[in-house]
Order: sequence, then C-alpha cells, then structure tokens
Amino acid sequence: MKLVRFSVPGATPEPAPGPGGARFGWVRGHEVVSFERASTVRGGTPPELAGVEAWLAALPGSLVLARSVAQSYGDAAADSALAAVRIHPPVPRPPALFDFGLSPRHLRRSALTLIRHEWGPIARACLVPWLALAERRLRRSAAMPYYKGNHNAVIGDGDSMGWPAYTSYLDIEPELAVIAGTESMPIAGYTILNDASARDVQMPEMFGSGPARSKDFDHSKGLGPFLVTPDEIPDPLVLDVRVRVGERFDWHGSTREYTKTPEDVIRHLRKILSVLPGTVVGMGTIPDCTGLDHDTWIRPGEGISIHFDRLGTLHQQVPAAPANRSASRWRSRRDLGEEATTASMPSA
Repeated sequence: MKLVRFSVPGATPEPAPGPGGARFGWVRGHEVVSFERASTVRGGTPPELAGVEAWLAALPGSLVLARSVAQSYGDAAADSALAAVRIHPPVPRPPALFDFGLSPRHLRRSALTLIRHEWGPIARACLVPWLALAERRLRRSAAMPYYKGNHNAVIGDGDSMGWPAYTSYLDIEPELAVIAGTESMPIAGYTILNDASARDVQMPEMFGSGPARSKDFDHSKGLGPFLVTPDEIPDPLVLDVRVRVGERFDWHGSTREYTKTPEDVIRHLRKILSVLPGTVVGMGTIPDCTGLDHDTWIRPGEGISIHFDRLGTLHQQVPAAPANRSASRWRSRRDLGEEATTASMPSA
C-alpha cells in the first residue's frame, strides 16, 4: 500500500482529521481515501488505523487490516483528489533518525569538493588516488557507520527547508529512507529523505564528533511524500532517481549504488539499540544528486523535486537566504549578493 497523511485545504473536515491535523489513509490511483471514511462500512475506525503511529505499533496485523478495509471500501467516494490535498510527513514525530553512508561514490565525489574548497585544487589533485582507493575499500567493507540526525527537524512535501545564518552553501541530500516497524515486521516501509546540509561548515565536523551544525538545523529533514509498504517495493535497490533544481539542474542517480540492503541496516541497528516503530533510517546520499557532487549550488527561491521510482516525488522549497548570514568559510557567493572575496578558511 501507499499510505499517506494528508489534509484538504479549505474543506470542512469530514471525516475529522486525526492527531496533528492530518487524516491517515491510502492513495488510490489519483485519489486519497482516509481510513476513517472507509471504516464507516465497518461501523467505526479500528484503533490500529487511527493514525500512522498506531498503525506502526500494531504491525504486521495493522497492515492486514488496512488492506482489508481498502478492499472492502472498493471504489466508493474518496476524500479528495491527490492533487488537491496537502501531504504531511508520513511519520510526523519519528522516535529517532539515523543516517548511514552506504554510497561510496558519493562519499568520494563529495570529499573531493570539500577538499578543493577547504585546502585548494593542489590538495584535491594529490588526494584523488587515495580517495579512489578508499572508495574501493568501502565497497568491500563490512563496516556500517552512521550518524544520529535531528528527528525534530522533519518537514514534509512542499515545505521549505531551513537556511541557517551560518552557511552560504545550503545543499540537498536525496536518500532512500527505511521506516522501522516492529520485531515481527522490522521494515514498515520506505519513503524519500532529503537530508539538507550546510556544506561550508561540514568539513571540521567530520574530523570531530561528526555532523552537527552542518546537518541538524531546523527544517533540515524532508520526508515523504508517502509511506510505501514493502510489498510495493520488491527490490528497493533498483530504483531510479531524478532530481530537479529549479530550471537549472536535472540530476540522475539510482539506489543500485548502495552497498548494503535495508534489512542489513535494521539488523545492524537492532544489535546496538532498541529500534522503535517509526524510526527513520537513511541509507545514504544518492551519487550525482547533490550540489556537493557537482560543485554547483542551489539558490534562494528555487523549487526542488526528488523523484524515486515507486516512491513518488518529494517537493521541497529553498527559502530566502538569511540577510544576517555570517561570513562563509569558503569563497563568497556572488549569486547570493556577497562581495567577491576569498574566505580565510579557518580550521574550525
């Protein structure tokens, strides 16, 4: 199933929206149907379908129930056309967010860009062979490093990313995200994650405690548009990806470059901690689909669309850049109205 949390702008809520002001339902062709509306044929909404949190906690039985409700309802009246609703994050309050780095080619390409901006083109040229070797080793490695993201920074389809005042180089990171289920059904489904990043403050953090200011700012975790159950995605590692940035960039990638499977990452986490239902787990950035991979950068006001086969399209908006931005550690950006000077590039 393709599950969705949605609201109908300007409509009288009938049926009434659930927790967080959103209805919980499924996508039926070009329409959306809430479980509350569909459950009228059963005399009331089962508690397992009252919202996505209840659905996640009751897996796998709640998935069987959801299918049964949808089948019983058939093609009766929908809540709305899909194009007319506001889509909310599929998991509004994840208990945790973890992000793996399982795409070695992105790690190599992004490292080359960071090195050029931090230490110059000569350092970049000198480190090309070493980074190529590191990429090959990562492809063979059993290691699965991850960082802990800000699970309170989730935004949804059509929302604006945050742009903190300490960065001039805001970027996107399209990823396949796994939504954790229960012990009986470890993977509840999949969605798209946009892990927005402040690139000009990232490098010092990579040599310290890991991503912090570069990743954890407000409104930095785009999630959506749907929660797609595993039966809809027989192989999540064969999905084509397309990213459009305004009218300027059209990037293409694939989940084929991940070195581990979603089952691998969930098993790995469960060896370390209790993975609660609704936990969001990013697999890693899709190569060729970020500004860092290409050393080209998004601009204020641009629209971003991130499309994954079978998962849909996550739309994000680039906000206006803060007027009170701090001086960047990197070169000033003329396209942001900054004076054309070279940053002093301090070590932190």
